[in-house]
Amino acid sequence: MQILFEDYYLLVVNKPAGLSSESGKERHPSAEREALMYFTRQLQERSASKRLKTTPYLRPVHRLDRAASGILVFAKTKAALVSLMEQFEKRTVEKVYRAMVESCPPAETNTLSHWLKKDPDGRKALILEKESRGSQFCRLEYKTLERNGKRCLLEVKPLTGRFHQIRAQLTFIGCPIQGDVLYGGKPWHDNQIKLHAYRLTCTHPKTGEPLEFEAPPPEGW
Repeated sequence: MQILFEDYYLLVVNKPAGLSSESGKERHPSAEREALMYFTRQLQERSASKRLKTTPYLRPVHRLDRAASGILVFAKTKAALVSLMEQFEKRTVEKVYRAMVESCPPAETNTLSHWLKKDPDGRKALILEKESRGSQFCRLEYKTLERNGKRCLLEVKPLTGRFHQIRAQLTFIGCPIQGDVLYGGKPWHDNQIKLHAYRLTCTHPKTGEPLEFEAPPPEGW
């Protein structure tokens, strides 16, 4: 994984598609495991703290879908984790994505507002036009950056952080993401879709300074 930023409090990486954000029961390869291995090596080489070497602390602050790529932030201290999670909860963190969709949307730019709920298996998001029991409001903004035949490259800014929100909302308007077979896209590579977390802005948990990270989409898009 590419390291985008690192200091005492944060580790920011460019996660490849195919890696889970965090280690889980399913034993998929994970960005958390790789980042922890990297962090542990750094501590063994540079740190004088026996406690940190024995029990290194590294936690993902947010998640990216396994099939998506892009910016992922890890906290190196509990205080940093709490601060950054509060920023996400208050929606002061801005995330911007790139998405290659199979069909161009009818409008060059638009704001999509829907209601979202998980299917009975919990594997897929269902988009509704009206609120129903168990649904959550979701909203995103998009603009068209490039057209390539029927396909389009979109810049997408989620204004809420719901499960599979971008994938499900774009599919709902007839624009599934390339590779996203779960939502009607054409196959690309196993466990990879053309959805990339391109930019993230937040506030440093210790200094309060604004931070902005960028990572271009992978080659081959």
